[in-house]
Order: sequence, then structure tokens, then C-alpha cells
Amino acid sequence: MRTVDVLRMAWGQIIRRKVVTLLCMAGLAIGCAALIIALNVGKSVQTYTEKTLNENYRMDEITVSPNEGISSGVEGRKTGASSSGFDRGALTPRKLEVIRNLPHVVSVAPMLKLDYMEMVTSDGRSSGVEVIGTELASLRDFGFRFAQGAPSEMNGAAVVNYGATYGLVDPKVIQQMQEKLSEDPYNDELLQQFMELMSAPADLYQNQIQFKSPDPADMTKMRTSTSLRVMGVLKLQEGTNANNAMYDKKVYVSLDTARMLKDQLQNSETGPAGSGRLNSALVKVEDKKYVAQVEQQIQRLTLRTESNLFQEKAMSEQLDLYRKAAMGIGLFVMMLASLSIIVAMIMSTHQRRKQIGVMKVLGANLWQIREMFIVEAALLGLLGGTVGIVIAFLAVDQVNGLLASQMMSQEGGPMTVVIELSTLPAGMVFAVVVGVLAGIYPAISASRTNALRVIKSA
Repeated sequence: MRTVDVLRMAWGQIIRRKVVTLLCMAGLAIGCAALIIALNVGKSVQTYTEKTLNENYRMDEITVSPNEGISSGVEGRKTGASSSGFDRGALTPRKLEVIRNLPHVVSVAPMLKLDYMEMVTSDGRSSGVEVIGTELASLRDFGFRFAQGAPSEMNGAAVVNYGATYGLVDPKVIQQMQEKLSEDPYNDELLQQFMELMSAPADLYQNQIQFKSPDPADMTKMRTSTSLRVMGVLKLQEGTNANNAMYDKKVYVSLDTARMLKDQLQNSETGPAGSGRLNSALVKVEDKKYVAQVEQQIQRLTLRTESNLFQEKAMSEQLDLYRKAAMGIGLFVMMLASLSIIVAMIMSTHQRRKQIGVMKVLGANLWQIREMFIVEAALLGLLGGTVGIVIAFLAVDQVNGLLASQMMSQEGGPMTVVIELSTLPAGMVFAVVVGVLAGIYPAISASRTNALRVIKSA
């Protein structure tokens, strides 16, 4: 028989046995849809997770800190510095210059972090902030964007982040409100006023600020720094929750200004500020795939490094479990579908014994009979795969709607499952292969039908 004749006969049987056809197609369609969704859910989760990790954990950044406790080589003692004043584990400007020249390093931002201080504006409002000395020009390299102004090399220039512009209030007003709240803690109106004050933004651009800190010699007294001018205000970073960012208050100044503030407020004759050494640095790498390589090179300088690669590794292991589970579900459904095809084709073989007997009498060989059943199973797989693709798109729309409703408050927006076109042929081919494999046994069984016995009993 010609291939066209085999296709025509197989298609005729599919059209004639509508109920059996629908049952087989339903199983294959669900299995194909489950497989396509499993493949794309795994990929979408991985893409969303990588995006979230990059936004929240800065996967292409390395934090460098001094390696305290490195042996000075004197009787095996571990000490911060040798008698000559040399500290092998210190983070010095010279080591930073070496790091800048390493391959794949884009930028280096030295950090001299001071203690939390009270920031006071020219009109008497105040708020607690963290003061960080760095190279202000390097802020842009690390994803910071300016809402107002720009980094300045002027002595006494300061850059405040988004959170530092919130919560600046008159200390006397706050004290009065706290006293009233302590007397009437269930007063919703007072509580609302207090929250409004703490969440009200202030315009700090081009304003003067000072810092206050308790006197180390007498904690009952406060020291006040010289005035600084705010030359820049940073934008809210992408992917950051605005409500949470209001409580992250940072003021960036130059390294020289940071050392000046430490001398004025904390009597720093020794330590990083007094010696010119730093207590940390941020290193921007060209791509996260080079992070491990750059870390190893930095560690050779007897420095400590920390990155977020472990976050990606842990997430990758978790995603592998999800992907295997989703694939397992899809394969299980496809196995059930193959069983339904086997049962349906065996029933079809029993019902069509007379037809098979007549075909044998007319000269059809074993392969031609088997070919007819296998082609029929393949057509069922093709139809089931086509319907499965439609079901997959409809199911993904429902899944995305559910994710959008459940993850409205998620930073960076809800996860979206996207069906990639490259996965559709895989689902279709798998459905056809399952159909063909499921049709092999019924085809062999049909070819072994005894023609004479069937015709006599008809």
C-alpha cells in the first residue's frame, strides 16, 4: 500500500471512532501541556530568580575587607600589626590600586564607614544616619543614580541617599509627641501624625548639614562637626521597596572628609581613619562569571572577600529540585496518556479483526498492517500535541493571573511564566513519540490476527 493509502485509512479510523479518539487525545493533550508548562515554568523561575538576585544582592560585586589576625611572622603570633607597623592584612590604598588593575575589574570604591551619627540640618531638624567615606565619583559605577546634583570633589561635599531625606524632624516636636503617645498610646490620631512626620521627605539639596556624636571622653556631652553641603541626592534604587528604603539612611562623603569627621567627633588617632587604611571596599566586576576568579586574585593580597555567589548556588540547587518535580509530573501524565492509547488501540484491534483478516486475504503483509496502526497512533499523538499546546497557553494565562494576584507587593513585580517557542516542538515531538511507542504493541497484536479464523467466525 502507498503511504497516502495508509494515512487515509488511519485518518478514517480516527474520524469514525470519535469517543476513543477524544479519550486518547485528551490524555496526550494534558501530558503535552504539562510537559511544556514544566519546561517553561523552570526557565521562567530561573530567569526571575536571577533578576531578583542581581537587583537585591548585586551578583557582580565583591566586598573586600581587611584580613585581621594575619600572622606577623614573629613567633607564630597572630596580631593586627608587626612591631614595625606593617600589617599584612590591612586594606591600603596601594592594594586598592592593585585590585583596580586586575582583569575584569570595572570599578573599585574604597569605604571608610563611621559610626551612626545624628545628622542636623540648618533649620534644626535631625535624624540618625550612617556616614560612609568613599570616592563619590564611583557611586555611579555601582548602580546609584542622582535625583538631584552630582558627585563633587569639593572638600566638605556630601551625597545623601533616598532614605536620608525622610524622618528629618525637630527633636522637640518628636519628644512632645512621644510624651503624648506614652500618656495615650491608643490615640490613633496622634499615631497617624507621628507616622506622617517620620515619612515626610525633606529637600536637602544644597543645604548645609552637621553631624553630632557623643564625646568619647564624656558621654553626657555631644560633639558637633563642621558644616557640610549636600551636593547630591540619590534616587531610589531599582527593585527596592520605597517603604523599606526610608529606613536605610546613608550619607556619603569623600575619604578626606570622613577622616576629618572621625577626628572631630571620635578622636581617631589610630585605626583606619588615622592611618590612611580602610575598613572595606566594593569591587565591581565585568560579569558575575568572573567573580570567583577575581575573588581568588584579591585573596592573594591577604584580604578577605565576600560575594553573593553562594546565593545563586543555593537557588540553583532549589530550582533543580523544582524542575525535576515539574518534569516528573509531566512524564507521569504522559505515561498515563500512553496507557490510554494502548488500551484504546487494543480495543480497536479487537473490533477490527474482520477488517484485518480481509486485508491479509487481499495480500497485505505484516508490516503494512502494523504500519496502519502505528500511523494511526502517530496521528493521535499529533492531534493531542496540537491541543496540548493550546491548553498550555490557556493554563499559563491562568497561572500568570494567579501569580499577579499573589505577588502584588513583591519587589520587582510578580513573576511571569513565558512559553518559549523553542519548547513547543519538543512537546509536539514528545506527544507523537509517546503515541507511536504506545501503538507498537497493538500494531504487533493486530498483525498476528489469524485471517481464516476471523473470516469463518464473522
